[in-house]
Amino acid sequence: MRVLRLDPSSPASLVPAEGLACHDVRNPLQRTAVLVRKGSRLRRDDVVALFERGVRELHVAVPAPSDIGEDDAAVRLAEAVTGVGVTISPARFGQVVLRSDGRGLLRVHADRLEQVNQQPGVLVMTSPPACAADRGAPVGVVKCAPLFLEERTIEAVEAIRLSAGAAVEVVPFQPHRVAFVAPVERLRGSVFERATVALRTALEWYGSSMPLVLRSGENVAEVAASFEQALSEGAELILAAGASATDPLDVMFEGLRRAGGQIEQVGIPAEPGTACWIGTLGERPVLGLASCELFGRPGALDLLLPAVLSGAPLDARLLRTIALGGLLLGGPARVLPYHVTEEG
Repeated sequence: MRVLRLDPSSPASLVPAEGLACHDVRNPLQRTAVLVRKGSRLRRDDVVALFERGVRELHVAVPAPSDIGEDDAAVRLAEAVTGVGVTISPARFGQVVLRSDGRGLLRVHADRLEQVNQQPGVLVMTSPPACAADRGAPVGVVKCAPLFLEERTIEAVEAIRLSAGAAVEVVPFQPHRVAFVAPVERLRGSVFERATVALRTALEWYGSSMPLVLRSGENVAEVAASFEQALSEGAELILAAGASATDPLDVMFEGLRRAGGQIEQVGIPAEPGTACWIGTLGERPVLGLASCELFGRPGALDLLLPAVLSGAPLDARLLRTIALGGLLLGGPARVLPYHVTEEG
């Protein structure tokens, strides 16, 4: 791309047959009026007419044979950086919006994104990664910064896709059959019912269900029996409540161990929700919930469910990854629509 600085004294031979205005061209007699918007096509006659109206200077971009216009370039860049679960909007002024094609986990590969943004004139930005995305939600923007982009620059971004994969994708949630285990004496009456409703509401938003609600007794044998029942009835994820995170011999922990499971980690780097814990039972993940997770309020569940229900293992590595952005106090960006209000 060449950029020409033209004025009324410029030789006719210098004025291109066609180019694009690099800037808004204002009416010299009324500066608030725009005669030509930036990015508009200017032919030789248009340039002459603008000078006759008193315009004193024009900056005109003239593409090289290998240059691609901003809208076409933006679409090709978007196609090169997006993967599963992402749709591309029509380009406008060299910009494309990326949207989620359905509910899923927004996954951004930071190393690939960095490589893409190293290319001159290429701008790709995303929503916070590792978050749940609703259908139609914007998850990113791709912009061609100049009016034209060299073909080789687009090819460089396409090569990153071929060698490393997409930079932005939305991984669909996978339906899970979930069980909820809690001692009856620790979540009494309406408290238990409220917790059950809140958890079901959250899980249904992800496309999962919680058909197994098991109110155990207070002793180890009864808790173990509830865990065993959850496993035998096909639970793919077990939610547990009522444990004291500071007591290694709590009946919930002992009950899981007696059922043949184990505790993997007590306490996670998310607030609210530091008292959550994780374990396994027969290769099924067990997520122990803190009290704030039980009543539809923002907390660690918002960080863990999107990951687990999109296929990530519920393990210590996942807990470490949620630490970045795990402070959810004061109106987190990752609050999801299934939350109830304080009045609800």
